[in-house]
Amino acid sequence: MLKRLGVGLLKGLVIGGVIGGGLHFGLGWATVGALLGYLVAMAVGATAAVLAGKPPWREGAWIEALLKGVAGVGVGALLYFLSARFAGFALPFALPGTAADLPWTQLPVLYAPAFAALIGSLVELDNTGAAAKGKPTRTIAAPKLRVGDHETEDAEIEEAPPSRSQKE
Repeated sequence: MLKRLGVGLLKGLVIGGVIGGGLHFGLGWATVGALLGYLVAMAVGATAAVLAGKPPWREGAWIEALLKGVAGVGVGALLYFLSARFAGFALPFALPGTAADLPWTQLPVLYAPAFAALIGSLVELDNTGAAAKGKPTRTIAAPKLRVGDHETEDAEIEEAPPSRSQKE
């Protein structure tokens, strides 16, 4: 369990760092407003959710990846709302290309790795890993019983009259 937590945390940090760093240093979007902040958080959440856990390129995993992506969009938006509303404190230092005293929720290079790490660790913890080992899960089938097996005794059972196909 701790191994999966660490793997999910690492996957999320890498995914969020690439997205946040790409926006900050690649596109030059050092700060984002409220609407763009939500969109970035939703994109980070969906990407981290899809890539953490069971890989989407495995056979039959596309439905799970789709559901994880939709859930990641919602969780990313919720995390951005909660952090902007209740934990939007100003940073005492300035990052390259930004001004001082900005809330950390306006800097995608800071909040994208944090959100992706949280979402990635949650998704990875949910992954059981049984399909990854290549061992199919087996269930033990209950013995098949006829409806009347336990209700009637041998003396009460009557034979059915032979059908037309049995007479010929």
